[in-house]
Amino acid sequence: MREFALCVALALPPAVLAQQAPVQFRGVYAAIDMRPAQEMIRRLGVAYGSDRRAAIKEVLNDPSAHMPPVLYALANTLSEDHPEEAIFWYHVGRLRAVYDALRCRDKSAHAGLLDLRKRIGKGLASSQFYRRERLVGIAEKAIDWDSKNTRKYDHRWIALYGKVAQTSPGADPGEVTVPEGEWPAILKHVHETHLESVQKFAAEKGQ
Repeated sequence: MREFALCVALALPPAVLAQQAPVQFRGVYAAIDMRPAQEMIRRLGVAYGSDRRAAIKEVLNDPSAHMPPVLYALANTLSEDHPEEAIFWYHVGRLRAVYDALRCRDKSAHAGLLDLRKRIGKGLASSQFYRRERLVGIAEKAIDWDSKNTRKYDHRWIALYGKVAQTSPGADPGEVTVPEGEWPAILKHVHETHLESVQKFAAEKGQ
C-alpha cells in the first residue's frame, strides 16, 4: 500500500484557500480560477443534506468538467453507500492528478500530489483494502474511462502548488505546461504505471 497511496483531496493550495492569501498570483497564474472547485469540494464535504446530494449529482452529470481534487472529494463522499463507485472515481481522479502534475513544467508543483496524499477518508481506505481482488478491474475501467473522456477543466490547477507560480510574473503562458506534443507519451506512462501499482497492491493480499 506504500506505493499505491490513497489520496482524497478535500483541500486546495493553502494560498488559494486562505482568507488573505500570502501569495498573490500574477499573469497566467492569476487566471487559474479555483473557486468553483473549492465550492464544490465544500458542498461534497458536508455531513448530509439536499445540497450534498445535489453536488454529487452535478459532478456525476459531467465529471470531465471537474478538476481531480473534486473527483477525490466525490469518491470520499460516495465511499459509505457506494464503495465501488467511490473507488472508481478515486482512480479517475488519481490518474488525472498525476497526468496534470507531469505536464506541469514546475516539478516543485508535485507537492500538490503530496498534499492530496494526506487527505484520505477512512471509508474509501477501507473499501480499497477489503476489495483488493476487484481493484485491478476497477483500475482498468478507470483507465479506459480516462482515455475516452476529454478533460474540460483547467489542467494548470496543480501549478499553483509550485514555487514558480508564487514568484513568477506569469507573463509567458508557455512557462506553465510542457509542449502538447509530449502529452500522449506522458498519458501512456501514467496509465501504465498506475495499473502496475494497483496490481502490486492487489497482490499483497494475504502477505
